[in-house]
Amino acid sequence: MGPGDEVAVPAHTFVATAEPVSWLGARPRFVEVDEETGGMDPDALKAVIDRVRAVVPVHLYGLPVNLSAIGALASAAGVPLIEDAAQAHGAEYVRDDGSTIRAGAYGRIGCFSFYPGKNLGAFGDAGAVTTSDPALADRIRRLADHGRTTKYEHLTVGYAARLDTLQAAVLAVKLTTLAEGNRRRRDLAAAYRSRLDGVGDLVLPVEPPNRRGVHHLFVVRTRHREGLLAHLRNAGIGAGVHYPIPLHLQPAYASLGHRAGDLPVTEAWARECLSLPIYPELPDEHLEAVAAEVRSYFNGV
Repeated sequence: MGPGDEVAVPAHTFVATAEPVSWLGARPRFVEVDEETGGMDPDALKAVIDRVRAVVPVHLYGLPVNLSAIGALASAAGVPLIEDAAQAHGAEYVRDDGSTIRAGAYGRIGCFSFYPGKNLGAFGDAGAVTTSDPALADRIRRLADHGRTTKYEHLTVGYAARLDTLQAAVLAVKLTTLAEGNRRRRDLAAAYRSRLDGVGDLVLPVEPPNRRGVHHLFVVRTRHREGLLAHLRNAGIGAGVHYPIPLHLQPAYASLGHRAGDLPVTEAWARECLSLPIYPELPDEHLEAVAAEVRSYFNGV
């Protein structure tokens, strides 16, 4: 992978998904997202699959993408599927044969972030890569540790990307509560849906029947995003926006020549998405207060 190569990346995600492509001197090919979920749109990928060397879908907000469709396209084109599962620890996807697989285990490589705000968060920055290919696993381990084979022999030029002992110790403990935390997130998401269904022009998160998300974020869409956000913040509620500027319109990628209107679905998500508070420790009464403030805002619109 290098100059002249392209990698398919969704345009609605955090910039970290595209940065490694640029580090290699390759070019991210920003792909339109699905209107319903915000994940990479298989139909849009199909239009560019013959021009890319790899496909990197994102399990956005903790919901798996359509892995069967995206995986089939990647397989037919003979390119690897690399899952960005940074927000999807424990999320599940039901394959066409009825079997269930975890996010990060479907493609050739799965990439996880353990940033403190994630469902499985460390005490600081941390992450992991998963693969079922033993040779690839060995290569990744070497790359993460200065390319070494022994303490002072270095087979390749590597990086200082090791998971330090403190982060590993914190993660080992928090891993034991991940499943419980994800169950709580799903319960909170269900409560939000029941209390906000039909309110204003809100579009609530969708979970297709073959996907079991873990609700890293609870993201609604509304044409009144800025007004609702200001209302919630005035009420002391920490709502946020993930993500307000699509990757194809980021200043860092201005050299690629994209313009507003190139990816209309992505741009609509960026204009309208709003993240409501969700985390396992969120008290039920706080969720009720958030929902009440959302309803209050739309009663006045």
